[in-house]
Amino acid sequence: MSAVGAFFDDVSTKFLGDTFDAVFAMLHGAHYPDGVREVIANRVIEFGRTASEQDPQRLARAVVASLGIKL
Repeated sequence: MSAVGAFFDDVSTKFLGDTFDAVFAMLHGAHYPDGVREVIANRVIEFGRTASEQDPQRLARAVVASLGIKL
């Protein structure tokens, strides 16, 4: 699933951005190539579309776990 063509309102955009930031905070701000960041962004969007979760931290933990990253 790609983020291309996805449209979100301001509240959803902020929520997804907060979730994306939370993922990288959990990864201790590690620097990743653009391709990896894109995979993570797409996973955040995918989960944001399908999950009923409203807490960016909890959604970020789910995203990290779905990628097989152990914290």
